[in-house]
Amino acid sequence: MSLVLGPVHHWMYKKIKTTEAREAFIVDTFKNEYGKDADEILDAIYEKHPLPDKDASLEELLGNVPIHQGIQNLIIKVETREAAIIAAFCEKYGDRAEELVVTAAHDHGVECGKRAVEERGGSGDCTASKAFELIQSYLCDGMPCDRGAEVQSEEDDRTTWDHTECVHEQYWKDAGVSFETMCAMLSSWIAGFGEGASPKIKYTREKAIAFGDSACLSAFEIT
Repeated sequence: MSLVLGPVHHWMYKKIKTTEAREAFIVDTFKNEYGKDADEILDAIYEKHPLPDKDASLEELLGNVPIHQGIQNLIIKVETREAAIIAAFCEKYGDRAEELVVTAAHDHGVECGKRAVEERGGSGDCTASKAFELIQSYLCDGMPCDRGAEVQSEEDDRTTWDHTECVHEQYWKDAGVSFETMCAMLSSWIAGFGEGASPKIKYTREKAIAFGDSACLSAFEIT
């Protein structure tokens, strides 16, 4: 099948690649901490959830699958694999592994926030509303047709957004990982992104479905 991939599809692929990069960052953290034991755990996971061909183009990865379905499949694969990795290490190493996950996610988020500002030609002095705009090109938050983040208030000094459902929940549960652990990981990544975009930006998770609230409510604000 001949594929005509527009800007939206490549925009989604950039988000998927960011998730893959975060996964790799977390994996490197586990390897540094646990050495050969980490390799054994990862080998078992990759048998069930293979790594993608990093040299393949989006067209090659999609093959003859319809574009929308193909991109959705890529999201499912990367989010499930990342969650399976975290589940395995947290099961074996407990709280220490969870601490490593949260720290690694934060540090990767900082890198992405800095890169996002640089790509837009900014100086690093970023408003809360601008940081929210920038994160939309990095954070994989479902397909465009999904009910992802919805802005509740948008000001330069404070921008808030909500989710009425978690688009990641099913993938995380399928991987057997704690919903709360993955929510903490993702929140840490978002916080890091905000800090990377500007040291003045603080992220607050005011409500979270994973912790029993009916919806998620998040905020970037200038401190």
